[in-house]
Formats: sequence, C-alpha cells, structure tokens
Amino acid sequence: MCTLVISLIILGLTSLILFFTGYMGTGIRYLMRLAHQQHKQVRMSQRPKRIFLIRHGESQANVDTTLSARMADSRIELTERGQQQALEAGEKLRSIIGKEESMYVYMSPYRRSKQTWANIKKAFSPSQILTEREDPRIREQEFGNITDLQKRPHELEDQDRLGHFFYRFSCGESGADVYDRASLFLDTLFREMDNGHHDPTQNIVIVSHGLFMRLFLMRYYRWNVEDFDGIKQFGNCEICQLTKVDGVYKLDEHTKPPTQSS
Repeated sequence: MCTLVISLIILGLTSLILFFTGYMGTGIRYLMRLAHQQHKQVRMSQRPKRIFLIRHGESQANVDTTLSARMADSRIELTERGQQQALEAGEKLRSIIGKEESMYVYMSPYRRSKQTWANIKKAFSPSQILTEREDPRIREQEFGNITDLQKRPHELEDQDRLGHFFYRFSCGESGADVYDRASLFLDTLFREMDNGHHDPTQNIVIVSHGLFMRLFLMRYYRWNVEDFDGIKQFGNCEICQLTKVDGVYKLDEHTKPPTQSS
C-alpha cells in the first residue's frame, strides 16, 4: 500500500513538472498528430482501387451539329456507332476490372450518358454493379439558348478568343461554372470514401462528358487554367483511368495533364 502511495505521489509530481515545463503539452500534441496520421493512412488505404472517367459514345449531335437547335441537349441520344462504342468500352473495362471486382457507378442524367452506361454494363454480371446513381452535377456544360444557328458560330468564335475556361455562353455556363460543379462532386465523392462508403475492392465508374472529365482532372490534380487549355479532348467512349498508389490517385503513374502527345 505504501509503495502504491509513493508511486502515485511520484507520478503526480512528474506530471506537474511536465505540465509547467511544457513537455506534457508537447507530448500530447505529438500523440494527437501521430493518431491523425494513422487515421489518415487508414482512410486512404480504404479508398477504391481505381476511378474510371468515361465519355459518352458518339451522339446524334456529334454527327448533326444543328440538332441542338431543335432538341433539348439532355434528350440527344447515341447513334448506332455510339452504341457499338459503348459495348466495346464495356469489354475494355472488363479486361481491366475482371470478373471479381465490383463497381459503384455515377452517371450524367443526359440520355446519351445513360445509354452509354446501359451498353457498358452488358459486359458485367449484375453482382459486380453495387450501385448506379445519376448525379446532375456531372452533366454536360450548358450552352444556353442556341436555337439561333446564325448566332452560334459567333459565340463559338468568342469562346475560342476569350478562352474555353472563362467564356460563358448566353444563358448558359462557362468552363469555370462546370469546374465549380466538379468541385462539389469531388467533395461528395471523397467524403463518401473517407466515411467508409466504398472499399478497396471497388472501382468508381463515372460516365459523363468530355469537358467534365477534363475539369474533374483539373480540380483533383490542382492544375491551373493554362494546364487546362492544353488538356486533350477525350474521344467518344474514351476511358481515363486513375489508379490508387499509396492512397492517392495517379493518371498513368503521374499527375501531369494528358496532352495530345501523351
């Protein structure tokens, strides 16, 4: 009993000395930083294995550029060639994912994006597809009221002259506006990852549009506007793969913007 009392007294005196000399606070802060780092590592290790960005297949508007003057952009469908491109994209995606890994799918609510995913998913068993979710934030850039075909060429010229990132179409969006949407989507995506909504055996598949894909990469890798101007246009049903390396997603083992020559 006496030994216990002496031990408590020594412990108390030691604590007081550490407290008044500041060493206790330093030790506590060190332990808190260590716990935070360990928690961060656990979160990052639990993130899905890959993120795939996929542009929709060839659409009717890709063939007939005047179609948007007669039909809502969200209702434009795939061509037969676009349907075939999506089927081929599904086979390519399966060759990467295999038959065991699962997918969590986000898609633009635009008809051509949903049709693209409907064809891609034919390459997979239903058990591999955990969730299919439409998200309006990953929709195409809104080009405004472009029913006036005589006005449209002038707006496209202004866009080239002023820059694709900052130029805003009349009653529509600029690239910067879409960037804000991409930022909000990314915030949600990574919050879900870090809250345990996904796991390392999953893959995230995002079926969207070419501009959104470029802005998603720009936002995630923190590229500047000059970098954005040099990012290549993605082709119909082109797949952009981001692979997790030490908890961070890398694009072809690096994070540089994909240019026409890369």
